[in-house]
Amino acid sequence: MIDCAEAAFRGHGLRVVRNKPYAGGFITEHYGEPAFGRHALQIEVNRALYMDERNLLPRPGFEALSRILTAVAETLGHASLDLGPRRIAAE
Repeated sequence: MIDCAEAAFRGHGLRVVRNKPYAGGFITEHYGEPAFGRHALQIEVNRALYMDERNLLPRPGFEALSRILTAVAETLGHASLDLGPRRIAAE
């Protein structure tokens, strides 16, 4: 999934760095349980891509980034279908 996410973001022309400057961990450690088919991926986006931090207003790239994030989420959703069987509550 990580490789898929990286490829999807790069495919939209974004620069991707893994675990730099932050290694993260809280989200993935507390919400992901791959052994039970629950995967977690933490993605951090540089605010300079979408927000004027001085004025806290959207930058001209806001809408484009929104479309990219939607496309990447769709790509990851399709890729998640290949992660294995799903369990339902009645099982």
